[in-house]
Amino acid sequence: MLKFYRKIRKQLAYDNNLSKYSRYAIGEIFLVVIGILIALQVNNWNEARKLQNESRGILNALNAEFKNNRNVLNDRIIHLEEANTYVKAVLNLINSSEARLHNVNIDSIISLSLQYGNYNPANSTIQELISSGKLNLISNDALKSNLFNWLQILEDTDEDFKNQDLQAITMLEVYLSKNISFKNTIIYHSLDFGDGESQLFDKNYEFIFNDLEFENLFYQKRFWNTVMINHYKELDNLAQEIIAQTESITTK
Repeated sequence: MLKFYRKIRKQLAYDNNLSKYSRYAIGEIFLVVIGILIALQVNNWNEARKLQNESRGILNALNAEFKNNRNVLNDRIIHLEEANTYVKAVLNLINSSEARLHNVNIDSIISLSLQYGNYNPANSTIQELISSGKLNLISNDALKSNLFNWLQILEDTDEDFKNQDLQAITMLEVYLSKNISFKNTIIYHSLDFGDGESQLFDKNYEFIFNDLEFENLFYQKRFWNTVMINHYKELDNLAQEIIAQTESITTK
């Protein structure tokens, strides 16, 4: 094709037809410009398609990640609510007589009331988006806002867990270690060592169930459990919203 154009150009030059040569030259320049514009448009279209595919991949990754996070989170909520049920059972026995306490398996109730744990979800996709500067690939402002809210609530949750953990380790467990047998309570735990009950504790629980410090410690335990449950439920609601948003965008 280029050889053909050169032949025409030479012919016009030999004919010394300046007017025709000028028109041809302008037309050739116009065709070259059109060709460049078409190439740029094709290149832009290819780049836009790559970005769209990358964006869709990110949304799918977020969707899968938050579905897994919800599964773990719901287990954490169930376990903590169960533990709180036993904390309430302990508190309902406050100021009880020895006869009433004798008819209840105190070791089991206390053991199950002490359970708690932190929530550490997978956030690799969000962290990668932030560290790589690719957050702009998510065009939905509401979704981006929810992702930042998720990280903020997680930070608040972690701070409250540290307070819960501090109360359990430095206060509640210290008190219980002086007044009951952990060997007896471990029997109702998954780490039962199978060596029987303590021979040093007579299972007299009347003292602690009539002790104000014991009551206060378990009310603190109930308080922190409730704080954490509320955090987890807030995270669960947000996770559901993020899952719905990622699915809505990818199905358009």
